[in-house]
Amino acid sequence: MLREFPHYIAEANPAIAIIGIVSLLIMFLWPMIGKKLGPLKVIPSPMVVLLVAVPMGMAFDLLHEHSYTLQGHKYQLGNQFLVDMPDRVFGMFDKITYPEFSALAQPKAWKWVFMFFIIGSLESLLSAKAVDLLDPWKRKTNMDRDMIAIGAGNLCASLVGGLPMISEIVRSKANIDNGARTRFADLWHGMFLLICVALIPTVLHMIPLAALAAMLVYTGYRLAHPSEFVHVYRIGIEQLAIFVTTLIAVLATDLLIGIFIGILLKMIIHATNGVPLKSLFMPYLEVEDYDENTSIIIARESAVFSNWIPFRRQIEQIGLIQHRNLIIDVSNAKLVDHSVMEKLHEMKRDFEQEDLILEIRGLDSLQPLANSDHSARKQGLASLRRITIVAKRDLEKWLETEFIQRGATGFTAIPCYGAGRTLIEKGDLDVQDQVRIEVIVSLRDYEKIIAFLREEVLPKHKVTTCVETVDVIFKDAFEGASDNNNSH
Repeated sequence: MLREFPHYIAEANPAIAIIGIVSLLIMFLWPMIGKKLGPLKVIPSPMVVLLVAVPMGMAFDLLHEHSYTLQGHKYQLGNQFLVDMPDRVFGMFDKITYPEFSALAQPKAWKWVFMFFIIGSLESLLSAKAVDLLDPWKRKTNMDRDMIAIGAGNLCASLVGGLPMISEIVRSKANIDNGARTRFADLWHGMFLLICVALIPTVLHMIPLAALAAMLVYTGYRLAHPSEFVHVYRIGIEQLAIFVTTLIAVLATDLLIGIFIGILLKMIIHATNGVPLKSLFMPYLEVEDYDENTSIIIARESAVFSNWIPFRRQIEQIGLIQHRNLIIDVSNAKLVDHSVMEKLHEMKRDFEQEDLILEIRGLDSLQPLANSDHSARKQGLASLRRITIVAKRDLEKWLETEFIQRGATGFTAIPCYGAGRTLIEKGDLDVQDQVRIEVIVSLRDYEKIIAFLREEVLPKHKVTTCVETVDVIFKDAFEGASDNNNSH
């Protein structure tokens, strides 16, 4: 698709392109303009698009086959640029086609059966999962029920010559954007489509396909809004790489191949972060009773997206089914990826709804790959800054207070004495009482403290300041309130 994009532009039909561009502009601008038009703001953008695009299609006479010439190029216009619909009320019944079961005797027929089965099921599950992430109330789709519904619907559709259907993220996103809250939105969506196709097919036939394409482009833009890239980047640079790679791969190939490429890249990143190949698909868990109401699960090797399902089943079996409080210890895991971090936070809410406690231990022994609660964490030492200040004793309390206010979680102060360069050059070796103060802080708090020293201390007082990079085991012990606030 990406490779053919310049060709699409060069070969575009100007009349159809105008309809598409105007429709696209309405989709983007109407939400802003509508707010200033009082009562008109309740009219959704897609309705405005139809009110404009249908008359444009009539003006270009798309209902009749004809051609026009522009700058020496001849372009065709006609029904092919409109929504294909029956030409009379209840004309859809003329399209009913009954199955030819004898085709199942041909081996190639089973190839298509399994292809529709696998692709339809996977795309439905992926779409349902994506909608769960978009849901403002963070509800979870019952995947079993969704699969049964898709299977039953496709079976009924095939008996009358209908095409296979899947759960569709674009329509679901449109429902969410327009205030849908329950499954009745899907029911009424389908009912209205059925009624409109049955009773007003000739009206629907007047809708230009370019207008519908503009609506899909706008919805796709909302799904991949620039703010989403910023959000993913804050979770981790590796997540942004996976996100962008998957997006490009889907556009260049199709949904399944794009998802597969994204998953493969994620596994490669996990392997480079030290995840043993043996634990990519099987979690290594130890279960112990902590007390009479609490159990503990010790995760070893890794806790990543590809071994999450058996991990989750163990959590649900012990915690939600047996109704026990649960402690999950990940201190021995080489990596806890973003997906598992997110799922563990979701499961905390599930436990709270059942009046149970889910405690995650060991995260402070793992180093986050980004400054976010949901970022991946792996074993290793964290690099921080150690600031050492030598100053007069009468500055000690002031400096310590200022450092703490700027994020330091503690300090070490050692009384000392010595002489600086100025005294030595004067031949004055009378030592002065001084204090040596050390703080270990994150990069963000380091910048605040250094700015304070440069602006308020060094211009007025003679102090010696040194900065070193140090590696620590437990990074959380040195993170101030500002770091914690920025991780959410």
